[in-house]
Amino acid sequence: MDGMEFDGADDLISGMENALKIYPDLVEDGLKKERKDFNKDMVKETWRAVDKHTGNLVRGFRFSKIRANKYNMETDFFAEGSKKGAHFHLVNNGHEMVTVVSRNKKKVQGGGKTVGFVPGRRIKEPVIERWNLEHGRRAEKMLEKIHEEIDK
Repeated sequence: MDGMEFDGADDLISGMENALKIYPDLVEDGLKKERKDFNKDMVKETWRAVDKHTGNLVRGFRFSKIRANKYNMETDFFAEGSKKGAHFHLVNNGHEMVTVVSRNKKKVQGGGKTVGFVPGRRIKEPVIERWNLEHGRRAEKMLEKIHEEIDK
C-alpha cells in the first residue's frame, strides 16, 4: 500500500511510537480495525466501478500478518490473494484484448492477435486518497483511546 502523508504527522507519529511501547495490544487492535474498514471500502469501490459482479474479483483481497518492530506496526494489502481471483490488476490498470491462441490443445489460425484495449477502472487510487485524508483523524482517535486506558 502507498505511504500516508498529512499535516502534523510528526507529532502523531511520535505519539503512536510511545503508545506502541506502552500498549502494543491496543495499537494492534486499532490496526486490525483499520484493515477491516479499508477492506470494506475497497470491496464497495470495486463493485461500484465494475459492471459485471461475478464475485471472483474481491475474493483475493487480503492482508499480510501484522509486523511489529520497535517503533511501528504495519501490514500490507494484497488484491491478488489466490490464483482463482488473480485478475484485479487487469481491471484496475487496463489490458489488451487478445484472441484465443489454442482450443482443445490445437493451435487456432490467426490466434494471439491484439483486437482492442480495455481501459482501467482505477479502483485502488480513490480509496487510498480518501484514506490519506481520514487516516490522521483515525490515528488521533486511536491515541485518545490508548490515553484513556493509561489513565484508568
